[in-house]
Amino acid sequence: MASTEAKLNDLELKVYDLIRLKGWEGKTCDEIEAETGLTHQSASARVSELENRHKLIERRSIRRKTRAGRQARVYVVKGLPEAAKRIDA
Repeated sequence: MASTEAKLNDLELKVYDLIRLKGWEGKTCDEIEAETGLTHQSASARVSELENRHKLIERRSIRRKTRAGRQARVYVVKGLPEAAKRIDA
């Protein structure tokens, strides 16, 4: 994880750790906003950077409801072992 920490800024690392610690359950942007107090713009930008620039997280094929009742993508750490994926299958 040391190399991961070195290339992330403070907010990216905070968001990455929240997602990483949830394992295959993952986090939505809305959940990240609620837990950290970040604005939607800031949380979604960090998720986008982690997914597209750093290639550290990926979308799951499921969605969960936000606080407003809308469907949201769930993000997990990229390349989780297959055993972790079967827990909630």
